[in-house]
Amino acid sequence: MKRHVLKFARPSAPATHDLVIATHGFLSSGRSMDPIADSLTAAGYETLVWDYPSLQGSILSHASRLSAVIQEVVSRPDVSRIHFVTHSMGGIIVRAAIAQSRMETIAKKGCGRLLMMAPPNRGSWLTRLPLGPFASRFPQLAELSEKKNSLVNQLPRPHRIDVGVIAAQNDWIVSQSATHLDGQLDHAVIPTSHQQLVQHPLAIEMTLRFLEEGRLNAVDQQDSDTASIPIRPRSEISGTVDTEHAAANRRRAA
Repeated sequence: MKRHVLKFARPSAPATHDLVIATHGFLSSGRSMDPIADSLTAAGYETLVWDYPSLQGSILSHASRLSAVIQEVVSRPDVSRIHFVTHSMGGIIVRAAIAQSRMETIAKKGCGRLLMMAPPNRGSWLTRLPLGPFASRFPQLAELSEKKNSLVNQLPRPHRIDVGVIAAQNDWIVSQSATHLDGQLDHAVIPTSHQQLVQHPLAIEMTLRFLEEGRLNAVDQQDSDTASIPIRPRSEISGTVDTEHAAANRRRAA
């Protein structure tokens, strides 16, 4: 089952607004994205957490389903721009879905920004593990191979969507060098682990800044780990709904 969690920023939204599609990584679920999704909602974005069974199916099969969601959102007149926030393998699925949906061609004005956390853009160390007879059960690992002819190393990079990358310093799944993507707008490293990166306060701060300003670090604090963008509690933002962690707004799709 895929989980579509739709979080509305305000009950009386403006005529048009930005929407963020957030998706998780391998061996995880949409719930891992809740902290950052709540911060995005509090900042005024309509946020869709797209869930998928990471242990089943290939990256391309997941991308095909996400592509249909993107095409649906692109057709909405109330959405001005579409952004993406991803973790790990979720970033590769989004890259494939962007290409499959052709959104950069059919919705040029709707192309926002893509913030990728610990993405295996050049493959993952995890794919070096010998799986033997079980290899066919995990097609996504072959797609994430560090080999030059693997899916991840053959995917086209976004050409209209600005890309920001945040890597984890203590990452035993994706090396820092493998997170880089040709043409990326900005790149940063945070001292945390692969799994904890998505919930790290500085990563959430950088995500909000990148979606708003197109950069990860504050202008006057390029080398500082000190947060400079205040992340207001959702209770301080008037009109914000979703006071019970978006439970009332959850939708499930087969």
